[in-house]
Amino acid sequence: MRSNPLRTTQIPAGKVAVWQLVNRAARILRVQLSGEAFTAYSLPSRTPLPGAQPGTIVFDADPDLVDARELLPQHGDLWDAVREEYWSALLNMSDLPSSQAGM
Repeated sequence: MRSNPLRTTQIPAGKVAVWQLVNRAARILRVQLSGEAFTAYSLPSRTPLPGAQPGTIVFDADPDLVDARELLPQHGDLWDAVREEYWSALLNMSDLPSSQAGM
């Protein structure tokens, strides 16, 4: 069985998304906003995460890309970059035999 490695998408604006390709969907795990000093929290519960790096948002339920975009629409530039990397990863995965593609 093939594992689903963590993937990182970073854009010049100092935004980073950590995600996984799970069953052909991009599942977003967390976002790091460099230069932001707010106390880390989880979404959608808004639970503070004082032990995490400031500027971090951790998703409670690993939303897909559409859900993440709805939760944090102001970061469309990051979601666009994740979408590009998602399609690249998905197309590379389709080149594998189905027994190796994690299905």
